[in-house]
Amino acid sequence: MNFSLWYIDPLTDWPPWIVATLFFGPLVFGAIIYFYFTRHARSWRKGIFPNTLKPNDDNLLEAYLALASRLMLLNPKSLKGKTQFINEYFNRYFKLSNYNFGDSLVFSLKYPIKEETVTDWINNNWTKDSMRVQLIYFLVGLAIQTEKLTPRELIFIQEINSKLGFTADNLNRIIAIYTTYYEEKQQQEKPSSLFVHSKKSFLSVLGLKENYSQSDLKTAYRSMAKLHHPDNYATESEAQQKIAEEKFIQIQKAYEYLLDKRKV
Repeated sequence: MNFSLWYIDPLTDWPPWIVATLFFGPLVFGAIIYFYFTRHARSWRKGIFPNTLKPNDDNLLEAYLALASRLMLLNPKSLKGKTQFINEYFNRYFKLSNYNFGDSLVFSLKYPIKEETVTDWINNNWTKDSMRVQLIYFLVGLAIQTEKLTPRELIFIQEINSKLGFTADNLNRIIAIYTTYYEEKQQQEKPSSLFVHSKKSFLSVLGLKENYSQSDLKTAYRSMAKLHHPDNYATESEAQQKIAEEKFIQIQKAYEYLLDKRKV
């Protein structure tokens, strides 16, 4: 057998298009892969939250952090306390999430996201009110866990609350829920002092006035339960269920306290 017949010089005997494909093909393929896997980072650098992200817990946390970083930049003096709050919040409720908190926070602070691109993604992927309202809980908790809401922080959260389709009353009640929560927490840290519930705070939780009737109380409670009750999260992740449970406790306490006061 004449083996010389099977030998082909790749540079001289192969068609030019094959040579070009073999040489440039891997480069083009590598470039496509690179641009595909970095497309979200490029969007973020432009301040755009990618609308193609899948609706899972990891991407939901990215949305939370994108808005949290915007809120943090409004009051840089409290960055340390707010960073700690976010870290504890994610570790408490999203233990099983594959999420790089540190890198994402630094990136989000460096490249602030336009909030409407985040709220659009949330509205498109989390259509249930009971799911979207948890983001408002998170932002309010982040803003007031170290100090009272600043005017700039309040305006920002009001805008997010509105863009997610909620009323001003919804936000006011969530602020009241956190107010009573932190009042109680502070008292628990001082066991020697007598804890007295604030009727004014509980009225705010349910959106009631001082001269409320028992009928008003039940109507307000049913309205809050319709949106915030843990049963609304029965098919959601364990993390979402736990968040709802803990926040609903404050609503339940407000209802029971005001019901007893009405009976007196």
